[in-house]
Amino acid sequence: MPDTLTKRRPPVDPALTRPADPAPFDLVLFLWARRKLIIGITLFGLVAGVAAAYLITPLYRSEVILFPAITNSVSKALLTEQSTGRDDILALGDEEDSEQLLQMLHSDIVRDRVAARFNLLEVYRIKPESKHRNTELREAYKDHIKFEHTKFSSVRVEVNDPDPQRASDIANFIADQVDSVWKDMANERAEKGLNIVRDKVAQLEQDIVVWQDSMRVLRDLGVHDYHTQTERYNEYLGAAIVKGDQRAVKEFEERFKVLAKYGGAYVTLQDRLFNETKRLSIMRMKLEQAQADFESDLPHKFVVNRAQPADKKSYPIRWLVVAMSGISAFLLALLLIVVQENVNKVRESHVR
Repeated sequence: MPDTLTKRRPPVDPALTRPADPAPFDLVLFLWARRKLIIGITLFGLVAGVAAAYLITPLYRSEVILFPAITNSVSKALLTEQSTGRDDILALGDEEDSEQLLQMLHSDIVRDRVAARFNLLEVYRIKPESKHRNTELREAYKDHIKFEHTKFSSVRVEVNDPDPQRASDIANFIADQVDSVWKDMANERAEKGLNIVRDKVAQLEQDIVVWQDSMRVLRDLGVHDYHTQTERYNEYLGAAIVKGDQRAVKEFEERFKVLAKYGGAYVTLQDRLFNETKRLSIMRMKLEQAQADFESDLPHKFVVNRAQPADKKSYPIRWLVVAMSGISAFLLALLLIVVQENVNKVRESHVR
């Protein structure tokens, strides 16, 4: 009988024996419950952003646009007959010339001249007695003065400074220093080249004077033009022999002895004097070119526009500072809530 009752018992629904599902997670309610913390931190960030926006020293931006010149040698551009595509003094440089111009602008010489001219140690509030003043000046210089290569193969000089007039003055001063620094660098080689050519010209002129004196001595001895004299003496000697004029024959034989004795030296001196005179002409032309390169003040860049004092600050953008501060504070609040919840879960697991 008990077995029969057991068999007739209705089956139990498995769904009734399973534990109840946890309530679904609602992010909105989760954040709403912690709204005071979120709003408080966000408001604090906004207030801090407003304070920072008004406490940050404003900077004014000025810029100069430069194009490099395609040639740097005035002698090749103006004083030689043979010219190439890179000898036009009015042509703009290519990308390679722009890279060279950028390298010049990044040089320590330009930075040191700018720092000395505008007393950047004081402007950037760097202590002169500091051991690391040069490093600090270099970093501050990079932060406030930038050089950029544009897609048009030009170079942009950008200066940010608290004083708008000083910003434009620094930008224009840097543009002017390109020619000064380039000339100083080039003149170091140009002066040495000029001295070498000048010495060679002076030595050649001295040698030519000596050879001309030697030719004058040979002319006094009777050798005026070896080849012409030999030809004429042969004609006259033949005519004298035909006429039977022994006195004339004897005289021409004496003259032939002089030509035979000094003719070789005359020919050698004549050929050498001709070659060295031609060489002197070439060297004098090179001396003229070297002199022109040394004395040249041909600009090495084209200035598209010079810097002007800005009438509006470029940094900071106050609304952007406030917005970024508020967003950062909001994200920080969310991060703190996540950390807090994870800490609470860890504690509950240890208590169990």
